[in-house]
This record gives sequence, structure tokens and C-alpha cells, in this order.
Amino acid sequence: MITFWGLILGLTILAFGGAVFRSTEKTSQFIEWFKSSRAVALALTVFAWFWTAYECHTIGIDVFDMILKRFPGQLWIMAAVLSWLTFIWMPANLPVRALTGILMLIPAELFKATRPVLPDSGFAAVHILVITAYIGAVIGMYGMFYPWRLEKGMRWFQDSPIRFKVLGALCVAWGAALVVTGFFA
Repeated sequence: MITFWGLILGLTILAFGGAVFRSTEKTSQFIEWFKSSRAVALALTVFAWFWTAYECHTIGIDVFDMILKRFPGQLWIMAAVLSWLTFIWMPANLPVRALTGILMLIPAELFKATRPVLPDSGFAAVHILVITAYIGAVIGMYGMFYPWRLEKGMRWFQDSPIRFKVLGALCVAWGAALVVTGFFA
């Protein structure tokens, strides 16, 4: 499972960094398309809500179960309804907001895989995955409430080809480290 998470996170970050480094103009166009795409917004919103329903289903907290599992399938019906309501009532910045929601969900599953292999003390390669999950969760929490600020921050990088290429290089290095960690942790 560590390999899975190393590949999923690493290849995503590596691909983004490589695209930025190779073609800043096309990547900027893609980012602008991503921020305004209704199809992306719908797909990511549905994915995020159903993943949230899954996490609520498996978390095993009695208070949650008492409210969210009153009848069979309630969580999944709620996920479908909330997906639709989010899509129609919150269209502004929705692709970024949904993506940051997914970033907040990643640690729940990733930590199930990393917990058994973490050392009792010291640093191990698996900590690179853990650190990435925490960084993603913090970005996710901020982005859920202020997605326009994340968009503005990305524009700051896009406004300078040098800054954008440095961001791309950092993403390539971090993504490569995650992929290697996935195979050797």
C-alpha cells in the first residue's frame, strides 16, 4: 500500500512539475481551464463527497453512526444529494475547493498504510509520505475556505516564468522523492 500512495502522490506532483518545467505557457492555460471547468468541478465534487461518505461509514464513531446511519444507504444518498447541492449552489471556485477537499481526505487512508511501518524513533523514508499528507491537509483546510487565495497564489507563480519554473523543479524533485519512497519504504 505504501507503493500505491507513493505512486499516486508522487506521479501526480511529478507530472505537474514536469509540465510546468517543460511548458509554462501550456500549463498556465491548463490551470486556467481547470479553475473554470464545470465538468472537473462536478467530477471532483462527487468524488470528494463519496469519499467523505466512505470515511464516515468506516470511522466507527458511535455519535456519527447514530446520526448518519439511521437507515441503510443513508450516507450514500446524502453524498449524492450534497454533491448536487454543492455543484448548483457553490459554482464559484468549485474545482479548487473540491480538489482541496480531496487533499484533506488523503491522510485518513494514507496513515492506515504508513502507521505500521513508522519507526519508533528517528527519521525514515516513509516520513516523506506523512509530511506530504500533512502539507496537503493544511493546504486543503485553507483552500476549502479560501479557494480564491490559492488561485491568487498560483497566479503569483504564473506571473513570473522563473518562479513558475522553480515551482516546477521543486515539484519534480518532491514527486520523484515520493515515487522512490513508495518503492523502498
